[in-house]
Amino acid sequence: MKKVLLGIFVVASLVSCNKGKSVDKLESEDQKASYAFGTGLGEQIKGLGGRLVETDSINYDQLEKGIRDYLKAGKEGRESYAIGQQVGQQIETVINQQQLDQMDKDIIVQGIMDVVRHKKLLITQEAGMGILDTYAKNNQQKLVKKNADESAKLVEEQKKTSGAKSTASGLVYVVEKEGNGAKPNINSIVKVKYTGKILATGKTFDSTDKNPEAKGGVEFPLNQVIPGWSEGLQLMSKGAKYKFYIPANLGYGEMGAPGGQIGPNQALEFEVELVDFKEGQPAPQGQPGAQGGQGLSEEQIKELQKQFEAQAQQGK
Repeated sequence: MKKVLLGIFVVASLVSCNKGKSVDKLESEDQKASYAFGTGLGEQIKGLGGRLVETDSINYDQLEKGIRDYLKAGKEGRESYAIGQQVGQQIETVINQQQLDQMDKDIIVQGIMDVVRHKKLLITQEAGMGILDTYAKNNQQKLVKKNADESAKLVEEQKKTSGAKSTASGLVYVVEKEGNGAKPNINSIVKVKYTGKILATGKTFDSTDKNPEAKGGVEFPLNQVIPGWSEGLQLMSKGAKYKFYIPANLGYGEMGAPGGQIGPNQALEFEVELVDFKEGQPAPQGQPGAQGGQGLSEEQIKELQKQFEAQAQQGK
């Protein structure tokens, strides 16, 4: 996580004013980690360059303000403001992906500005790296346990949903529309439409609806997806629509999904329609998924996530 926190920014220099609070002494571990985060970013800001090129959503009032401010500003002001916007977006992304809401954003900015303005630092860069490394590891351990407890409770609650059924593995599902005919097996290639959400927040992390080219469905080998999908889709016939509530151990587990969209031990909700299926090839012997869909290797998970992210980007 340290590399994620300190290695994601491509920025040049920053000329700005910290209008938030500042402190003379770092009192808590949250403040120390926030400051260390900021000073790490400050070092990178001094030597690198880049631009914010897109955002996930647009506030049109702010868009108009940005245009007017840009036209009124000189070159230096334009560049500095754009860089500040980029840095702010990246800080927010890290905080959200790593569930670091307890970090102090004002102190992060103070750390950045103390570095770029060559002020005396409240803690040294070397000490900050050690603090941030320990803080990241501790936060990850807390997240693993917190999310595991929360996910187990949420999935258990879904068993009370009208029409809900559960399997021996812990998968909970609701039949929204039943299909007809044969069902796929572990070696089938399925064509599906789906929407995936984080069960705890209801946030959609992927959907075939986002991609016009995928509105007819996308294909996956059933022996190369998360266990919750492997098991759940084998319950369905062509034309069926199910809702899956997938415990963390049948999803992405303690590691979460590459890219940070799904955190460690987060339960998932999927709305899935089985459009069609056909016979495929068995998974290579000895690989995860070859025996009843026991899960994916790290490489398979990364490849599947790349497909998810590509679909989401095309749909923006």
